[in-house]
Amino acid sequence: MKHPTSPCRGSLRAATSLFFIAALPLSVAAQDYGAMVQQGMNRMNQIVANSQQSVNNIVQQRMQDPQVQAAYRQYVAQMHANGQPAMDYPTYTYNYIYTRGFSRDGIAHARANESGIRANEMAAVQRLREAEAQRGAAQQQQRDGYFRNQQEAGRALMGQSTYQAGNGAQTFLPHTWQPNSRHEYQGNTYHVNEAGQYYMRGSDGWWYPVNR
Repeated sequence: MKHPTSPCRGSLRAATSLFFIAALPLSVAAQDYGAMVQQGMNRMNQIVANSQQSVNNIVQQRMQDPQVQAAYRQYVAQMHANGQPAMDYPTYTYNYIYTRGFSRDGIAHARANESGIRANEMAAVQRLREAEAQRGAAQQQQRDGYFRNQQEAGRALMGQSTYQAGNGAQTFLPHTWQPNSRHEYQGNTYHVNEAGQYYMRGSDGWWYPVNR
């Protein structure tokens, strides 16, 4: 009977360590990424500790099973005959349980489980990267907004504000122009009506509103 030579015990921690990340909504992870990750890690460590203790108890019990002991002796003899190192008895017992006695269907189940864990890990890492990107975008928007506000405050001190035309174009105009006045400013002609609404005359001679 062919036995695997590498332990699978890392699967438990690998599967659990990224579970909390996969379960996080992206918006939540982006809002307070650092605190959320720390809380998740604390929960994960507790879950892993509890799960590992349960696994250790099961392994210790099965190590007393004569059938497992006999299978291990056969395994060690086979590995020595092939000049290969043998895994220790606790690790062998864990894998014996994991693969249902190294049966064909048990090994297939273990391989499918490992494949699923790897897929979940990849999905969790992707979600983590998306959360980081979303957090970075939110921080950049905050910085950009602060910069725009500072610029607008500086223009206000000079008696100017940002105005936007119907086509989305922005311009900076004095906000001190009085109603029913006309102004030539930076190569354009502007009119302020009795309600204080600004208009700019286009190249076609028509007047177009610009809004503060």
